[in-house]
Amino acid sequence: PLLARMGYHGIEIVGDDLPLSVEELQRVLQENDLRVLAVTSGLTADPAHPLPSQRQRSIEHYRRLLELCVTLGCRRFVLREKLGRTRPIVGRTKEWSLFQQTLRSLLQSAASLDVQVSVLPINRYEGYLLNQAEEALALIRDQHQHHLSIALNTYHMNIEEPSIAGAIRQIGSHLGLLYAAESHRRTLGEGRIDWPELCLTLKSQGYQGDFIIECQAPGADPLMPVGRASDWPAQVLEYARRSIDNLRVALAAVYS
Repeated sequence: PLLARMGYHGIEIVGDDLPLSVEELQRVLQENDLRVLAVTSGLTADPAHPLPSQRQRSIEHYRRLLELCVTLGCRRFVLREKLGRTRPIVGRTKEWSLFQQTLRSLLQSAASLDVQVSVLPINRYEGYLLNQAEEALALIRDQHQHHLSIALNTYHMNIEEPSIAGAIRQIGSHLGLLYAAESHRRTLGEGRIDWPELCLTLKSQGYQGDFIIECQAPGADPLMPVGRASDWPAQVLEYARRSIDNLRVALAAVYS
């Protein structure tokens, strides 16, 4: 209800360990006129693990989430590498190939369910395999799949890309989802990212997808965003309130 009053249109679901039953979640979303914008892979799955049993468990996890997408009326699944694994086990070349194999298997299921898969590059301190837009672009060009696109997160791009706007132009029509996150992961517009320039670039590329605003409390573990202060949920909600207002200003300057 708080997010709906702020003007948000939907939420992202991460993993399949939901705090509510699917039926309860559907009811809450319907009561507040919200939808699920994306379902994102959880923390435990590892699509590039050298052990076949580990990869198979990950594929089964992803398939459950694809089915959850359909149940919740969502048509986008976001795939990322295992968060927190910052180095290869048997070599990056081998694990890149394993990641491609997992993705091919996942895309077969996604196509049958008509769900779009978006691969998400993350920064080098949270993962090692897919860090930059150009790597994601090489991955999807290798797959040649209609149900495959790229998700970009401005926080990760702020660390890894020479130019956020340049990376967006490089991706072009392959951009399926944009995570709007400030350079310090707090309130949009109160960090180093140039939001009017970013919105202008998105407009020039014809982007018409969703924006998922991502905020974290001070002291948050990047893998488990729980702040150090006892009132961290209130801090995040305040960041979310100011962020959507600031993003609206930047969008209005470009799209009005």
